[in-house]
This record gives sequence, structure tokens and C-alpha cells, in this order.
Amino acid sequence: MIARIGLGWRLVGLLAAMLVSVALPYIITRSSSEDALNSRDWVTHTADIKASTYRIDAILRSSEAAIYTMIAGGAVDKDLEDRALYVETRLPGVIAGLREMVRDNPEQVARLGGLESIAKGRGELTRKALDRLKAGDRDGAFAAMEDARQMFPFRDRVVEILAEESKLQDARRANARGTATDNRLVLGVAALAQIALLVIVVVVSERQIAIRLAAESRASDAVRRSQLIVQAVREPIAMLDTGLRTLLVNTAFAELYGFDTDDEQAHVPLRDIGNGAWDDPALLQRLNDVIARDRELWDYELTQRTVDGIDRFVVINARRIEEPDSPDPALLITVSDITARALVEQKVNELNRQLEGKVEQVSDVNRELEAFSYSVSHDLRAPLRHISGFAGKLESHLGDQADDRVRHYIDVISSSSRRMAQLIDDLLVFSRLGRGALRLQPVDMQSLVDEARALVETDARDRHIEWSVAPLPIVVGDENMLRTVWQNLLGNAVKYTANREVGRIEIGVERMPAGDYEFSVRDNGAGFDMQYASKLFGVFQRLHRASEFPGNGIGLANVRRIIARHGGRTWAEGETDRGAVFHFSLPASDLPGARMGDA
Repeated sequence: MIARIGLGWRLVGLLAAMLVSVALPYIITRSSSEDALNSRDWVTHTADIKASTYRIDAILRSSEAAIYTMIAGGAVDKDLEDRALYVETRLPGVIAGLREMVRDNPEQVARLGGLESIAKGRGELTRKALDRLKAGDRDGAFAAMEDARQMFPFRDRVVEILAEESKLQDARRANARGTATDNRLVLGVAALAQIALLVIVVVVSERQIAIRLAAESRASDAVRRSQLIVQAVREPIAMLDTGLRTLLVNTAFAELYGFDTDDEQAHVPLRDIGNGAWDDPALLQRLNDVIARDRELWDYELTQRTVDGIDRFVVINARRIEEPDSPDPALLITVSDITARALVEQKVNELNRQLEGKVEQVSDVNRELEAFSYSVSHDLRAPLRHISGFAGKLESHLGDQADDRVRHYIDVISSSSRRMAQLIDDLLVFSRLGRGALRLQPVDMQSLVDEARALVETDARDRHIEWSVAPLPIVVGDENMLRTVWQNLLGNAVKYTANREVGRIEIGVERMPAGDYEFSVRDNGAGFDMQYASKLFGVFQRLHRASEFPGNGIGLANVRRIIARHGGRTWAEGETDRGAVFHFSLPASDLPGARMGDA
């Protein structure tokens, strides 16, 4: 019985041992499996977070590299532009996914928020740099990217997120090892997770390498396209080294100076190109100063005999540039052929010399005319004074013995001599108007009209005249001459409305599309027949008898001469017994303060 009891206890012990050996490993294995699975899940979770973080880092770097590549190439490439905008098109989605993964970690959420703000700031500056690059402002684009790098550094944030995830990963692995003694499976799973993470990293790295190689290939293509553009430009261009030897010339330069492009790699000295076309000591010294002292050469004019044997007038510009793959600077030269312009300038100078000769001839004629006018004034006035004087003496001598006919004859002689004297004076005034120098200054036409109106109204105090004066501008002209214009025109308007019960005189101005001012004086006076309009502005030309309207017929001739000297024109419109309109134009002044204010 004791044996049975012992057997029972052994059986129980065996069963217990079996149970323990089976159940305990099962429990341990299950616990370890659960811990391993849990650890694996956390490891995978951490790997996903790191992968997303690396992807954010890659997107930011790729966007930055795309912008710098376009700045270096000098042109906007569609693929590079898309890459540059990844920070706006792809990055928000990646950040949103990463935020979902780290929502259980407030510290990581805070770090991710900071990284998101940095990404938005860099996105705005990237867009700004891209816009400036499209506008051709490479320096502005580069400055915007430098601002992005300084104001929104993202690498530290990425490193902090990755460091935190690495810290959490290490803690979870240590916890898994502490809870199970036999954690080989856990370690294997962790190792597999590490291998998987390594594979992910390798795959991502390979992808980034492929992207970078593609970007370098596009940049190389951009460089080749830039070289094609330089070769296609019709303006001669050459790039020289510090010894003024050729590094690169375009097709236009080679054609103009007979440069053999096969010798380009031989670094031909500039003075040996084009059969001595560049062998100018002053020019070579200036070019050496440009490359040695970082100066610039602007619009240096030179006459060169090119390969076609033609002497050409050229303008040379040069500046120093830095080569990215060389420590030594280079000299960029551009040549502009201005032969046609120089020939035109020579022709203009020749015409100016001829014009100066003509002006001198005209000056001689004017001096002769002035002397003639003085002679006429002196020689004709003396006989007129004699005629008038002796007529008066004759009248006094005859006294009461003179009958009415004799007195009439004497009056005709006296009045005719006075009229002749007035005609001589008017003719001299007309002559001086064509010769005197213009004293140009701002002239207020409103004031001149008011002054002329007051003057002519003194001779018509007993008449009823209605005036309508529009606001008048300020022009540039000779004030005395323009005063004469208004006095003549307003005087004529008052004179030729003498037979009207109510005289109406309107003064207006209009701005023409060409920019000139057109003035007008309208009246309801006697008018004139338009078929005789061509005679109005002639010297001593009259369309009415002196008995009807007094005058010498020279006032409108003076008006036309004055306006012509100011660069304007005169014309008139009228109808017999229904009034007339006299027009004249003057160039607009556009002076500060010029106005057409209220009358």
C-alpha cells in the first residue's frame, strides 16, 4: 500500500513535473511569445516612425537640392520644380501619418509639431525662391534658400525624433529580456525586426541615391543646354583665363574673328586672335585690371579690322566670373557691333556741320536784313517827315487864301504820310518778330487774356460786349510775343463786332490727342468769305475796306509769325456777316503747377 502511495506520489510528481515541464514552458513560451510579439510590434512601430522621419528628412533635402540645382543651371526645370514642391505636395501627408503613429507620446507630438512649423516655413521660402527663379532673379532665389537654411533648420528636430524613438526601442528590448530568461525567440524576432529595418533603410537609401543621380543627370543636361544657348547667341562671347587665353568662345566670336574652334583647348592668347584685332595695349591693360582687381569694363569703344577685312566699330564689355570647378577666376567678354550706328552718327555729325554753316549763312542774312531795315526806317522816314512838315507849312503859308480843294489836298498828303509812317513802323515790328530771340519761360495764358481784354475794353466803353473765357493753361513761350497775339486777336474781335448791338466774344482751349493746346477766339462780327481765308494772315492783306474797319492789315501776320516761332500753327474759319473763329496751337508744357483752373 505504501508502494501504491509512493507510486501515486511519483505519478503525481511525474504528472506535476510533466505538467510543469509542459505547462511552464508553455506559459513561459506563451508569455515570451506575447512579449516577443509585443516587442516586435513596438519595434515595427518604431521602424515605421523612423522610416517616416527619414522620409521627411529626405523630402526636405530633395526639395532644397532641387532649388539649388535650378539656381546653378539658371533655368526652371519641370521635374526639379515638382521635386522642389514636395515640401507642399507630399510632406503634409507624411507628417499627418507620423502624427497618428506618435499620438501616444506627447513629447514626440510636440517635437513633430515643431518640425511641421519648420517644414511650413521652408515651404514658403521654397515657393518664394522658385518664383524669383522663374523671374530670372537667381541671386534672389539663392538668398531665399539661404534664409530657409538659417531660419528653419530641420536636421536637429529630425535627430531628436529619431533619438527618442531609438531610446524607446532600447527600453522595450531591455524589458523583453528582463521578463523572460529564454528569449532567444524574442531576440530572433528582434533580430529579424532589425534586419527588416535595415532592409528598409537600405531600400530607402538606394531610392535616395537613385533620385540624386537622376537630379545630377538633369543638372548636367541643363549645363549642356546652357552651352547650346551660348553658342546660338549672335553676339560674340568669349571666356578667358587669368592670362587672357581662351577658355571658351561661341560661334559668333569664331566667325567674326576667324577663330579656329579646334584650337580652343590650346588656350590661344587674345592678342593673337583676329590678325591683331585685339592687339590694343590700352584694352589689354583694362582687361587685366578687370580680372586682377574684380572691376568691370563697360561700353569700351574700339575700331577693329575683322577677318572679313572690314573696319568695324565695336563696344566691348567685360567682367570677372568665378568658375565652380576652378580656384582661378575667369574673364567673360561680350562684343557688340555698332558699325551701323557709328556710321549714322558720323552722318548726323556731318549734317550738323552743314546745318551750322547754314545757320551762319542765315545769321549773315539776318544781320544784312537788320541793316536794311534800319536803312529803310531811317531813309524813308526822313522824306515822310519832310512831306508832312512842308504840307503843314504850305497850309500855314496859304492861310485863308486856300480854298476847300487845296485844304483837302493838304489833308490827303498829311494823312497819307502818317499812314506811310505807321506802315513802316508795322513792317519793322513784323521784321523784328522773325529775328528776335525767344525768351522762353512759363506763361500764364489766363493772365495775358485778362490783360488784353482790359486793354481793348478801354476803347469800347460805350459798347455792350459779352465775354466767355474758358479756363486757360500755363504754357512755355515768350511772354511779350504771346501778349501781342492776344492783343491782336481780341482787338480784331472787338473791332469787327462794332456793328453788332451786343458783341459776343468766346475764348476757349482744347487739349489735342497729340498733346498740343488749341486756343480759339470766336466772335459774332462781320466774318469773312472762306475763299479769301488764305489772305487773312498775309502782310498788309485786308478783306474789308479801311472806311468800314480801320487797320493796317499786319496784325494777323504778326500773330502767324509769333505762333510759328513757338512751333504752332494758325488758321481761321468764318462766314460773311455771321462771325469768325481764329485758332492757334501751342505745344503743351506739362509744367509743375500748369492748370486749367476756373476763369
